[in-house]
Amino acid sequence: MRVAAHQPGYHRHLYYFYKMAISDVFVSLDHVQFVRSDWQNRQVFVYEDARRWLTVPVQGSRGVIRSKVIADPSVLPSHWDRIKSIYRSTPYFSTYEAALGEIYGASWKYLNDLCDALTEVARSGFGITTPYLRASDLVEDPKTAKGEMLADVALRAASAMLPPGREPVVTYLACLNPVRQDHYLRKPSRENPAFMEHEVMENRGVRVRAFDYLHPSYEQTQHAQGRPFQAELTAYDLLFNHGPKARDILLGANPEERPKLYRIGGK
Repeated sequence: MRVAAHQPGYHRHLYYFYKMAISDVFVSLDHVQFVRSDWQNRQVFVYEDARRWLTVPVQGSRGVIRSKVIADPSVLPSHWDRIKSIYRSTPYFSTYEAALGEIYGASWKYLNDLCDALTEVARSGFGITTPYLRASDLVEDPKTAKGEMLADVALRAASAMLPPGREPVVTYLACLNPVRQDHYLRKPSRENPAFMEHEVMENRGVRVRAFDYLHPSYEQTQHAQGRPFQAELTAYDLLFNHGPKARDILLGANPEERPKLYRIGGK
């Protein structure tokens, strides 16, 4: 059973959904530390001839993601107005307009709930049926060591998908492209420096494997003709522009839905 995990975020881009599509169960790491000035509460949108952030302000800089309270919910209608102004002319904006309008018209307290609502509409648009679990529902007190924490999450997520008494055979998926020497899975474990974090996971019975990912290119009809392709925008950029073809484009740069996996470190 292939398990993938990632922090939730506001309008996650395509990598998040590709990772979800190729896994057997996907875990939202909502129980880890919130990181300010990251992708968890903001996303890039292209308007006024520039890449600009739309940010959901949250209360405080510390705390886990699931506990982050939206500091100013009044920004959400302005975000929706901006999104409509950017994408209303795209071929499939109307397909998602009602669902997104309902989300942006609702009252949200927690960032995590807002992110999950946006994610659910997008994953449905991509035809992704992979079970989506929150880490906070699986692990009450996460360990600080990344390897131990991810092993716990992967094992419990896999077990949740199986009948009682069956032991899962688990592979944890990581992206090959950023797995350099300084990647967290290749750093020495804080609890046991004799092992790398991925080796800690392997010792817990979780295989760690990497997959390759290439961001797809596609026509962005909201931009002026001749403008360079803009990558790592909201996943809705692809859905608004290509609708029923979006899933094939998402997976088209990596044509196998079960891509080849690689050992970390080349071992």
